[in-house]
Amino acid sequence: RVFSTSRRRSSLVNTRRIVVLRAMALASTSSARLPPLQPPHLSEAQQELFDDIVSTRAGVVGKEALFDEQGGLRGPWNAEVASPHLGKHLERLASAVRHQNSLEPRLYEVAILVVGVHWRAQFEWYAHERLARKAGIAEAAFPLIKAGAPAERLRGVLKPDEAAVYSLALELMRTKRVSAPTYAATKVALGGARRPSEQLE
Repeated sequence: RVFSTSRRRSSLVNTRRIVVLRAMALASTSSARLPPLQPPHLSEAQQELFDDIVSTRAGVVGKEALFDEQGGLRGPWNAEVASPHLGKHLERLASAVRHQNSLEPRLYEVAILVVGVHWRAQFEWYAHERLARKAGIAEAAFPLIKAGAPAERLRGVLKPDEAAVYSLALELMRTKRVSAPTYAATKVALGGARRPSEQLE
C-alpha cells in the first residue's frame, strides 16, 4: 500500500510537471496575451459591460488607471469584457464588497494593498495606492506596505485600526491562516465587541 501510494504521488507530480511545461511552451510561443477589447469591435453584451464599467469606475480610479493608450480597459476589466456574462457578476461582487460593507475605505484599501503586494499585482497597487491616499492613509505608510514590512513597523504610522487590518491581512497572506490572537485584536480594534456581527461584514 505504501508503494502504491508512493507511485500515485509520483504520477501526480509528473502529471503536474507536464502541465506546467506545456503551459510554459504555450506562453513562449504566443506573441500576445488577451488583446485590448474596445468599441466598435464588441458584441452587444461586451459593449453593455464596457459601458457599465466606464460609468461606475472612471470616477473612482480615474481615466488614466481605467484606460490604456489604445483606449482599451486596463487590468481585470479587459478580461471581464472578454467574458461578459461572467464579468458582469464579478463587477456586481466588486461593487457589493466596496459599497455594502461597514468598513471605511481607508481600512479596506489597506487590506487591498497588502494582497496586491503579496501577489505582486502591479495594477492592483497602481490603482489602489491612489485610492488609499485619497482615503487618508499616511504617506509614510506606502513604502512600508509596498516592502511588506513587519506589522510592528507600521504601528505609529498607521492608525490603530488600520494597523490591525494590516496585521491580519499580512498574516493571512503569509501563513494562509489567521491566528486567534490576531483575530481577537482586530475585532477589538474594529469595535467588534460593541457591534452586532452582521455589521462586521
